[in-house]
Amino acid sequence: GKYSIEVKGSSCVSVQTALFYNVPTPTHTSTLSITATTDGNCTKSFGHTLAINFTATYNGALSSTNMIIVDIKLLSGFTADPGELKNQILVERVDSKDDHIIMYIKELQRNIPVNYKLHITQVLPVKNLKPAVIRVYDYYQTSDQSETEYNSPCV
Repeated sequence: GKYSIEVKGSSCVSVQTALFYNVPTPTHTSTLSITATTDGNCTKSFGHTLAINFTATYNGALSSTNMIIVDIKLLSGFTADPGELKNQILVERVDSKDDHIIMYIKELQRNIPVNYKLHITQVLPVKNLKPAVIRVYDYYQTSDQSETEYNSPCV
């Protein structure tokens, strides 16, 4: 719009304007995708064991990817055995650091979803449990990434 200032007098004046506008977040298209679901028995009030089922997919131009990293943030109050993932398809290595499980996948073939399962066990009760994130990214091109959230079905 048009703005004008009219001033009369013999004193010092300072005028400041500021313009703010909303720029939509650019939609970044990734060649990687990850989806996750959780299921488990919620009959106990504490000590749930949940299964996280997650699927990684590559849909890029090449026939396969470089090495892929899947970073699984554990839900607050839950623990997991990283060794459970070591014998699953295409898994090269699995590390555990703080409340993250880091899984190294040899490669993904184009348009062939690969399914994984990880069991997590509640060791501490947590009120108002928030979702956790699973992130997948290319080891050599970390900007090519995707993420999804998962939560306990018992919440």
